[in-house]
Parts: sequence; structure tokens; C-alpha cells
Amino acid sequence: MARACARLTYLYNRWCKSFTDQLLEQKERIEFANQQFPLVLITSLGSKITKCSHYLSKIFKMLNTPHALLLVCLVGATDAFYKQWIPDTNYENKTNWDKGDVPCGSDRVQFSAQRKVSVFVETTHAVQEMQLPVDGELILNSGAGFYVVSGQDPSCGAGVRTKFKDSDSLQWFDPALWQAAATLNDLQQGNFLFSVHEESVPCQHDDVVFKALSSFRVDTHSSQSTIPVKSVSVLGETFDSRSEFSQYLSSRSGQLQFHGPSAVTVGNPSCGDPTGCDCGNSVNHQRICGSVTCASVSCKVPLLPMGHCCHVCGAIITISYAGGFNLQNYRGRIQSLFLTQPQYESIQLGMSKVLKPQRVLGVIPFGTSPEIQVVIVDGETGDLSEALAQDIIKDVQSHGSKLGITKAELQASTGNTSTPQSNAGMVVGVVFAVLLMIALVVILAVLIRKGMVQMPPMPSMPSLSFFRRNPNVGDHNGAAHRGFDNPMFDQPDALSDIPGLYESDSNTIALTRTGVYFINPVYDENESNFSV
Repeated sequence: MARACARLTYLYNRWCKSFTDQLLEQKERIEFANQQFPLVLITSLGSKITKCSHYLSKIFKMLNTPHALLLVCLVGATDAFYKQWIPDTNYENKTNWDKGDVPCGSDRVQFSAQRKVSVFVETTHAVQEMQLPVDGELILNSGAGFYVVSGQDPSCGAGVRTKFKDSDSLQWFDPALWQAAATLNDLQQGNFLFSVHEESVPCQHDDVVFKALSSFRVDTHSSQSTIPVKSVSVLGETFDSRSEFSQYLSSRSGQLQFHGPSAVTVGNPSCGDPTGCDCGNSVNHQRICGSVTCASVSCKVPLLPMGHCCHVCGAIITISYAGGFNLQNYRGRIQSLFLTQPQYESIQLGMSKVLKPQRVLGVIPFGTSPEIQVVIVDGETGDLSEALAQDIIKDVQSHGSKLGITKAELQASTGNTSTPQSNAGMVVGVVFAVLLMIALVVILAVLIRKGMVQMPPMPSMPSLSFFRRNPNVGDHNGAAHRGFDNPMFDQPDALSDIPGLYESDSNTIALTRTGVYFINPVYDENESNFSV
């Protein structure tokens, strides 16, 4: 089987190379000046644009090889997809024009003078006039071009001035601008895959595809200086060499199609781990989610999958695995056993490896743990998703050990959860945490006892005597200070001229250094008069 795959790869590469050579031989560039800036016209792109995947079926017919071998040879143990850019800057795409229609013979065409643009023209078009950009290019397919109509075009009407829309705002990390498929054939046939937002954008092991008969403009702003991928296909030519693609990026077309401070790089290796590989887009999570508008959900318990920007109604299965697990095989098993059933036709299911953060006692970060996340949504309240998830859980209970699955946990929007084969693991985790804390306390106590570790001094507490009542309080002859000084009473001679104030016999008023107090003769004299 290995020889068969190698032979098919050889034939595939040879076929692609022959068409690529034909493409390069037929490509001609004519440059002319437009307001001192060059406008590049590719006059002949060639009618045989390479689409090697179209001819794979012919190779297999010749070799009489089953399609199952195709899946194994092209996918194998890797966990990578084809991600195709959706927007384009094609002249024939009516969504690229502000009037919503492709210009006709009576129309006046305008490209913004200060905007950079690369426009692909597939056929011949008539116009009244055309205002070209200062810095841009028109890529003409074989036989394509423009001609000016004298007077009005009867089939066009009175004519309007139509403007080509600006495409500078289209971001690489916008999940809505990409489509994913397992193979090139699926990509061309529209068999797209569902995935969380982080994985909707090209991952580090993915093949990026820009449509062959189209041009584009994409902003490559990123949280890192580079955006690594496995390969990039532009105008039917696939680049998997870093040096060759860097050369293309520095070309006229490359500078117009890719703009931004971060550079897209190719040559990243395929995922060689049978259990799958991490996408690598978590570092751009905030940038990705900044392009996403979340819809409101109406389920009982909305779920937030890892790598997703919005809560969903559905179910999430988290799978722990052993060494014998194979992600591609398990994805095929789910597809053949469940997704082909009529009741699950509307289901969207995404499966990938994620790195789940681990925390000791739920607080202290303790690295990450690789897991397989299965996200199931049905676009409604999640009841159908939970039914499929329950079927998958039952399959795990029956065949999990043979598939290399050690644990599977279920979360559902209905509020139901199940953790088969996980109770023992949870108990072990709790016991391990408790033993770890006890061991740390014992080790710390031993080190302190031997003097190897000294406890930091405790901060001194205020003395309790501070809160006690001052013993001089109430001592009229003491020296305690009781308030501010009053010059009228603190100087005995100051009030000496007031008659009757000081009676030497009764001593009804006394002056001390601490203030003035009065003596009540009712209580101080003849106390026996009050005795019972």
C-alpha cells in the first residue's frame, strides 16, 4: 500500500507540474505607465489553468484503485484541511460593484484612484469609459479584454456610473471569509466542514486555496509577525516552498493581493501525530472574535466550546485518549455510523484536538492537557444534538477501549451531563490534590525544624496596655492633660477679683492644673442623713 501511495503521489506531482509549466509558458505581462505608476495587465493567463485535483479521479480509474485508497494517501495520519478564501476581486462578480450589477456597454466604470487593487477579468466587456487606479492591476483571462462603445448600448439602457468596491477591510482572521473541506474534491463540490471559529481560519498545518480563476486582496494583520501554513495556492499555482512564495509576495501581484504587517509563510510540515495537532490560532483568539457577531440563543444552558467566540445550543463531548487513538479514523467512524442517518442530516459536527488549561485545585495554572473536542449543533434548542451525543457516548462505552478512548464527558444545552468512565479519574484527582497539600505542609515543617527555612517575623501587634484606661484618669492632682488650655481657668489669679468665687471655708470650687471641678455639698456633708 505504501508503494501505491508513493506511485500516486509521483503521478499527481507530475500531472500538476506539466500544467503549471504550460501556465507559466502562456503567461505574458504587458506594463504601461498610468500617471507615473505602472498598471500591470496579464493579457494571457492560459486556458489550461492547473486544477490537478480534477484529474485525480482519472488517475484512479486508470489504476483501478478504490477511492478509499485516495483518502488514505492524501489524508493519512495528518489532521489538516483545505481552507478556501471566499471573497474575490473579480470583475464579473456583481457584489464587487456599488450598483449591484456588472457594468455594461452604457456604463462608466470607476476604480478608486488611491486604492490598490488586483482585479481578475474572465471575459470581454464593453464600457463607455473606465477610470483606472493609480496603483493596481487587471489580470485578463485568455480572450478577455475591454472595448469602448460609441453611443449607448441598446441592451444596457441609459447607463450609470458604477464604482468598484473597496476590499482593503477584508481580514485574514475573519472566520466568515473561509470555507473548509477535507479534500480538494470536497472543496470544489461544496462539501464544507463545520468547525469552531479559531479553526475556521487556516491553521498552521492547513493548505490555503485562493480560487484559480480569481484575484483577491486580504489584510494579514496578526498578533505575530508571521502566519504559518502548509501551502498556498494562487491563480492555480501551489506554493509550498518558503523561498518561492516569498518571491511571489514581493512581486507586483503579491503586493497587491496580500497587504499588512504580518507575512504569510508556507512550508510548515504536515501534522504527523495520529491523535491530531493543535490549530495554533489561539494567540489570535481576540482578533478572530473581533470579526464575529454572535446571535442570541434560546436554550436552557448555552455552551461555549474552546476556540469558539459565541455560545451555542447543542452538545460538547470531551474525549481523553490513549496512544492508540487515531483522530482521522474516529472522525470517519462518526461520519459513517451517525451522520449518514436521516435524523441527523441537519447536524453540524466539528471534531479537533484542543489544549485544555489545567489548574491545581481549580485555581493554580498547571500546564495544558490535550483532548479531543466534539462540538455538535443543530441550529435549534440542542435537543437533536444531545440525542446524537448520547449515541456517541454509548458507542464509546461499548468500543472506547478498542478505539483508544479512555474517557468521554458530555455537556448538553438541556442541562444534562454525563461522565462515563470519569468518576474514578475525578476521585484520583481529588486524592492527589489532598496528598500534595499534606506533603507540602510536612516538608515545610521539617525544614523549619532543622533550621533550613526560617519563618518570616510576624508584624508586631499594638500592646493591650494601649487600650487600658489610663490610671491617672480621675486623679484630680495628677499631671494628665485633659484638653486644651483655658487661660481663664488655668491661672488662679485671673479670677481672683470675682467676689464669692472662692470660699475658703466651703471650697465649693477648686482649680487644678487639669481643669475645674465643683463639690456638691449635698452629697459630701452629713452623708448619714441619706442612710436608710
